[in-house]
Amino acid sequence: MQAAAPKGRIRRRVLVVDDNIDNVRSLTLLFGVLGHHVDYAINAIVAVDMATRFKPDVVILDLLLPDGHGAQVCRQIRLNPELRRARIYAITGSKNAVDRQRALEAGCDQVLQKPISPDTFEQLIASE
Repeated sequence: MQAAAPKGRIRRRVLVVDDNIDNVRSLTLLFGVLGHHVDYAINAIVAVDMATRFKPDVVILDLLLPDGHGAQVCRQIRLNPELRRARIYAITGSKNAVDRQRALEAGCDQVLQKPISPDTFEQLIASE
């Protein structure tokens, strides 16, 4: 069950993409409690298809997926004219600067280092 967005907040469509099911559960619960409409994908192939159907305002995208790099997912999402305005936030546990740069070049709005606080996620989702 998803909560109603608190008064004065915009309810966003948030797509969580992560192969770690515990991360997916935590983030979908967090965004649901904050009143957002949430869906998820656990791999790159499903992520692109889900984004096309779900049309998220925000994508939380793990960079290191078992079937592809998050930068590839981002690039494919950005090719869809209906999704070009979606904000895509890459998340990673890796400190590899090449992965981070690749994500930014693919069109991610920002790359965040795990662990990420709930307050940070709330601020990202709330921003325009």
